[in-house]
Amino acid sequence: MMIMPRELWLDTKALRAALEWEQAQPTIFPTIQRGKHLSPPTAPQPNTILCNTDGAWKAESRQAGTGWIFTTPTGAITRDGKAHHNVSSALMAEALAVRDALMHASALGFTSIWLRSDAQALTKAILSNQGPTELHGILSDIASISSSFDFCVFSSVSRVLNGPADQIAKAHLVLANVSAAH
Repeated sequence: MMIMPRELWLDTKALRAALEWEQAQPTIFPTIQRGKHLSPPTAPQPNTILCNTDGAWKAESRQAGTGWIFTTPTGAITRDGKAHHNVSSALMAEALAVRDALMHASALGFTSIWLRSDAQALTKAILSNQGPTELHGILSDIASISSSFDFCVFSSVSRVLNGPADQIAKAHLVLANVSAAH
């Protein structure tokens, strides 16, 4: 029998419990309903809102900003964003941006939406219903919220074409850092 200090024993026990919890988490997430299209359509359906999303993250402060832009078929544009605290990664910031945009779209009464993100890893996680454990809750939220739309597709967009959403996300990252300082 090995004798170890109580602190080391508690640390080991906590580490084992965390590892056990991680291994017990499902790797498959709820199916996301994407309307009639499993892949992005070449042209949006009538009345489909185009939505570009982006997330900005600062590792040192664990702060994030999210940004999204809705463009209606008539060309009307709505921009918004949000500041977040205690965000663990850039990928989580990107996922929060998609979730925030979906929540806003739902609140505005949109029923048909095409979400575009420059985070290919996130788009892949959403479309495959699989992703890192850290995103499990957010991906589940995305699946749940997106299922309330009549039509919802997800696709990747070039960073070059996502500049305006990026600027909104960066502005909200600054707001997150300012609010954390007060």
